[in-house]
Amino acid sequence: MTKDKMIEEAKKQLKRFQQEIDELKVTSSHLSNETKKQFDIGAKELQGLYKEADEKFDSLKDKAEENFKEVKDFIELTNKALKHSFNYFISHYKKK
Repeated sequence: MTKDKMIEEAKKQLKRFQQEIDELKVTSSHLSNETKKQFDIGAKELQGLYKEADEKFDSLKDKAEENFKEVKDFIELTNKALKHSFNYFISHYKKK
């Protein structure tokens, strides 16, 4: 997989995470007011992480191909951390 393809896939994953949060917001009527406040705070924190990652992914596009390993390692680590944060966040708010 090329560096640009990896970056493209990583950016798509960020969008999927955001879409799921947005969908959960719409269906969060089962949450109490206090829990909704916590949800909004957590969602905003995740969105900040997504924005930072997205900006970093954009900056990695400009790196030379010889830095592919650095780009690959960063993308894999970032996606793993964001997926963990996302799953932890969602686990608190999905209707059971």
